Amino acid sequence: MVALRRRRVAAGRRLVAGRQPGARMARRTGRPHGGAARGAGSPVTSLLFLWEISLVLCGIGLACLLALIVARLFSTHSADARREARREILPLLLEDGGYAGQLRGMELDVATALTMELAEMTAGSERSAMLARASALGVPGHLERQMHSRSAQTRLTAVETLALFDECGRQARAALDDDNADVRLGAALAIARRDDAPPPAVMVEKLRVGSEERSLLLVSLMSDLAERDPGAVAAILFEKDMPYDAKVAATDALSRTGSEYAPLLATMAAAASGESDLQPRIFRALGRTGHPAGRASILEGLHSDEWPVRASASEAAGRAVLVDAAERLGELLGDENWWVRFRAGEALLRLGPRGIAVLRVAGDSDVPVARLSAEAILAEGRAA
Repeated sequence: MVALRRRRVAAGRRLVAGRQPGARMARRTGRPHGGAARGAGSPVTSLLFLWEISLVLCGIGLACLLALIVARLFSTHSADARREARREILPLLLEDGGYAGQLRGMELDVATALTMELAEMTAGSERSAMLARASALGVPGHLERQMHSRSAQTRLTAVETLALFDECGRQARAALDDDNADVRLGAALAIARRDDAPPPAVMVEKLRVGSEERSLLLVSLMSDLAERDPGAVAAILFEKDMPYDAKVAATDALSRTGSEYAPLLATMAAAASGESDLQPRIFRALGRTGHPAGRASILEGLHSDEWPVRASASEAAGRAVLVDAAERLGELLGDENWWVRFRAGEALLRLGPRGIAVLRVAGDSDVPVARLSAEAILAEGRAA
């Protein structure tokens, strides 16, 4: 009886198991079913996946290493080739009777770089002869192509060298219309040394002075232009629409050419009354010339209501050794602005015995500010 009951229970269990979807699928496919079977295969699958990923990463690392080795070999070979080309091309640029044809490819690039280097180390007839040999090798044409480079530095270097060739003035002037302000300024500085340089007013317009260009190199540019045509630079001062920065640069440039334009600067100093930025620069320029023509303007500037003008006029009086200004400079030792007091005391020291006498009188003054200023200036003069 017990055995019969056990057989019935077992049959019922088999019947229930046979009704499960996994069991039917297992009978159809012949594969085991259940979470245990799946759990048993998961670690193996994960290890295989990690192993495959490791192989891929190793392959990528090996490929990168091979690429670096190849790049290093190529770089070394290229450097060796350029050194060899330099040894061969250098005599062609320094001596006559060498290769008579134009270079190409890497050799032309090396010749261009050598031309840039040699242009900085040579001058006069030596540079002219070197540039003639470089022109025969095709360097100007290569420089023209470099002026169309996307790199602003490459274009700048190219135009600076191209401007040295007499036959390339038009190509060099084209760089004045470059989109980059540094390239335009570099081109202007290079072209300013040429005899066919554009007028200063055109240069100012091309460089967009006052709106985009405010470099201190404008003074160097105007100085180069003034050496070639000082009259054209002086004309900038009379242009009403000319930017302030251009007038300041022209003023400084003219003061460095000598005393010839001192009367013009004196006239401009009087005309610039009320312009607290421009007038001080003109007075400093007048002081550098030391010309007597600036006397009246400087004396007038010492009485200006603007302290920057009084300070620059004091400096100019000292540089020009205007003994007539000693009394007024003594009064400025009590000025409300310390920079004016300093410039006035410095100017009195430059006036010699007359200025020293005024300082000593101010040192005994009842005005504390003037007395302290005079004592400090006298002490500085004795220390010097």
